[in-house]
Amino acid sequence: MPICRVIDSFKFRPYKHDELMMENNLVLPLDLSNGEIYFLWWFIQGSIMNPETRWKLRHAWGLCERHAWGALSVEASFRHNYLLGPAILYEDLISQAIRAFPKYGPCRTTRLAWNLRSKEPCLMCDCGLDDKSPGTATEDKVKRGKDTANLIEFALATERYWRDDVCGRCARQDSKRRCRPHLLEDISQGLAVNTDEQRAFLKRIQEHLSAYSQSFVWEYHGTDTKEDRAALLSAVGWCSGWTELLKILCTHVMKLSAESPKL
Repeated sequence: MPICRVIDSFKFRPYKHDELMMENNLVLPLDLSNGEIYFLWWFIQGSIMNPETRWKLRHAWGLCERHAWGALSVEASFRHNYLLGPAILYEDLISQAIRAFPKYGPCRTTRLAWNLRSKEPCLMCDCGLDDKSPGTATEDKVKRGKDTANLIEFALATERYWRDDVCGRCARQDSKRRCRPHLLEDISQGLAVNTDEQRAFLKRIQEHLSAYSQSFVWEYHGTDTKEDRAALLSAVGWCSGWTELLKILCTHVMKLSAESPKL
């Protein structure tokens, strides 16, 4: 199974098995609150295109890690993996990231760090939304909003193409790949950073993400590939970090293991 290859290659175990199991109920790594789901429900209805909202998202490089993957999961659940909104947003953010890389002149990594820093807080965190936030979403919306099945399906179907893009720090492995937060951390610690390689990496993501975004236009419907769709996950992971997605996939594997018959 592809998921086994993913988890086996990542030295990532968010929970011990006995800690994960509580009276046969699995503790989900991304357990969104009613308030978060209520916010995201309206977010995916079109407020993501609000000029003020887009300004905040551009200046914060999307959302924090929890809310970035939470937003993608909620949209995947309610839209059945029709991810037009996220594709447009992250195509915009990755294009912005490519422009942030200085091509010439001195102190390129220092200038890059300045350009890639977050200038605004996470939109949802700034609203005071967390895992305990109350809300007025109906029971049905909350249940559906918490369901990560569609995100898992999307990730497993495209795993072959995004797995090498995972940040080595997030996955606790020796990969040189870095998400934006860990790239900034490397620069702040004075570690060597190949800016040309990083820019080429983002350029590749942009090209596939652009193809995926274009596939939502009627004339191009069905022209996207799995590699194009995988670029969306790579973009979210680069902007905010990969840990939450890895938690979701690890928990999924452990759930399958717990449910499988013991010989």
